[in-house]
Amino acid sequence: MLRTRLLSGLLCLLIILLAMGLYSINQCSDLGQRIQAISRDNDEVGRNLQQMKRSCAGMTGALLALVAGDKVQSKKDFNLANKNFEEALSAELARKSISPEEKEPLGKLNTSYKTYLANANAFLIAPDFPDSAWRETAQKLGQNTTQILDLVDKLTLAHEHALGKGNENAAADINRTIRFLILLMIIAVAVFLFAAFGLSHGLLNPLRILNASIKQIGEGNLNQSVPVLDRGELGMLATSFNQMAAQLRQYQANTSEELMRLNQTVRSTLASFPDPIFVLNSAGAVELRNPVADQLAVKLLFAGVTRLPEKVDERVEQVRSSGEDYLPVLFHDAIKFHLDGQDRYFLPRIVLLRNDKREVFGVAVILEDVTRMLLLDDIKSNLIATVSHELKTPLTSVRMALYLLHEKTVGELNERQADLVATAKEDADRLLKTLNDLLDLAKLEQGASALQFDLVSPTTLMESSVHDTREFASASAVVVKTEIAPGLPNIRIDRQRLAYVFTNLIINAVKYSPKGSGILLSATLGHTRAMKPSVRFSVKDQGVGISQEHQEHIFERFYRVPGTRAGGAGLGLSIAREIVVAHHGEIGVISSPGKGSEFFFLIPIAEESKPDESTPIA
Repeated sequence: MLRTRLLSGLLCLLIILLAMGLYSINQCSDLGQRIQAISRDNDEVGRNLQQMKRSCAGMTGALLALVAGDKVQSKKDFNLANKNFEEALSAELARKSISPEEKEPLGKLNTSYKTYLANANAFLIAPDFPDSAWRETAQKLGQNTTQILDLVDKLTLAHEHALGKGNENAAADINRTIRFLILLMIIAVAVFLFAAFGLSHGLLNPLRILNASIKQIGEGNLNQSVPVLDRGELGMLATSFNQMAAQLRQYQANTSEELMRLNQTVRSTLASFPDPIFVLNSAGAVELRNPVADQLAVKLLFAGVTRLPEKVDERVEQVRSSGEDYLPVLFHDAIKFHLDGQDRYFLPRIVLLRNDKREVFGVAVILEDVTRMLLLDDIKSNLIATVSHELKTPLTSVRMALYLLHEKTVGELNERQADLVATAKEDADRLLKTLNDLLDLAKLEQGASALQFDLVSPTTLMESSVHDTREFASASAVVVKTEIAPGLPNIRIDRQRLAYVFTNLIINAVKYSPKGSGILLSATLGHTRAMKPSVRFSVKDQGVGISQEHQEHIFERFYRVPGTRAGGAGLGLSIAREIVVAHHGEIGVISSPGKGSEFFFLIPIAEESKPDESTPIA
């Protein structure tokens, strides 16, 4: 079993490592204790020998001082030095680590000390100085002192010699330990080489065979089989691999027909679409198209198998280079083709095909036929414009007459008549504003061609809008504050149209803000959903807020949030959206009930714009 072999090899290595560790720990501990004992003994012997030298000199000095006549002090000094000498000598005699070399000088030192002590006592009790006995005793004391000092020096040399032998023994033990550890290391290397050879032969070779078979399967060759060499883990792995390969071969056989059915389903699905669909590969060549696309290719006489119509092909290249899908929503982005003697309009929708790693592997192009919708939109726009224009002239006359009646230019009115005329005048004003809004919508739906673009700084735009609404905000007791980020670049806009957007958002914020509250106007750098650098304008109020269900419809025509105060036809935000979209920007709202609302719109930065150096308004 592979597991048994692995465990056996690892166990041998573990035992060797443990033996090496335990032996090293034991030897290091014993050596450390011996070194500590030698160090302590050396320190103790050194102190004792030094003390004996000093004490011997002190005793001899005290005896010499006796000649000067100070007998009492000399005896005290002698006794003190004698006591210190005896303590040091006793400590040396009681030391357990006395080497053979030290025993002889230590015994002689003890004998000499006793002789010296007898002569010193005789010297101390001598009655007269200097007689012949005293001189003889003094001479003996000098000899004894010299002998004691010589023996202390010999004892020092003997101790140093014994200490050297101890160091030699310690060095020998260290060398024996090193040799033993080297032997264990050699054994460990041998066990490792044996285990490595066994593993490479019993594990790596089967794994190489398995790896080669796996590569073959990865390349699509499923006719692979690995030999089962044993009943262990490798044998089980080989058996599992063979079973997997057999299942893959069976799965390949079963899925071939399913893939064919799926391919046929995809083709049938594409064929059922009424619009031309082209699928391009990563190189830009057409790999798949539906029958409607085939018919379009034949009618336009272009090589649809390898490429698309020139106008569509240009936009596909733009999408491939930018990495962003092209999903137009305005009719003016439609492409015109002349088919069957008439003009047909197609709105190209180009989507990049990506895999799980977000890598592009193709492009899908759908040409949506919007000819009929474009005609209906033109009819609707013309109808609205015509009806609005035709109603505007008589409505202006009616409005003028109502104003004349209200101002009592043609005569006095009673109270009831004045109320009716005032109500009719307000309705006429509201109706005229609605007609003007409808005319504006009709013009905006013609696209950006209806706008007049100029390079304008964000500060100038905000300053103009604040100036136009300042009196309305003051009358409603609402404070308007502004925040403009420094260094904002210029934007290319239709100043009049975009000022309408800003003014409309400010007026709505003032209308729905409680008295005494404030609204905040801000301009900062931002990015659209397509990550285009833009200037972000926002109007934030402290009103009642808007629930999520109404935020989805608030920019639709004639939509009003239920429960809001009456006034207007619900076209202001719809017109604002059309204006922002015509500027290739985005508009939205962030709101929660009871927490106020923030309406914002983003306008892309002009390519040739420079930072706004205008002074921000307060």
